[in-house]
Amino acid sequence: MYEQQINVNRKLRLHFFLLLAACVAGTFLSGPNFGSMAFSKWLVSGLVFSFIAMFPLLFFIPTVINPTPRSISWLGFFLLAYLVWSIIRIFSSNGVLGGLLITFFNVSTFIYAVIWLRPFKKQAKARAKQHNN
Repeated sequence: MYEQQINVNRKLRLHFFLLLAACVAGTFLSGPNFGSMAFSKWLVSGLVFSFIAMFPLLFFIPTVINPTPRSISWLGFFLLAYLVWSIIRIFSSNGVLGGLLITFFNVSTFIYAVIWLRPFKKQAKARAKQHNN
């Protein structure tokens, strides 16, 4: 049981950081074309918009490094908001590939958050059942 939880921790952490990378890649993929402006302007604008896109997620880095049931629950709620944003991005012009990338890693991170919380939910149900009897 303990080994499974450690494995889920690793997968949750990996997919969260892949979601951050997908936000950066998605911003560059859906931004202006590479040749439309000077390289330095293109790079700086992409990095600025990438930072804006992933800034709220940066607050959850301590959560994925040292997870607790409460913090992972909040991460799950927040990922649902990012899911809406990524789906809207899919339907915008030039945003299909970046939106799909962000959506994929968002959903995978959410699934691992739910899997991470499952044992705690079982324990809470058992305690509630024991308290009621």
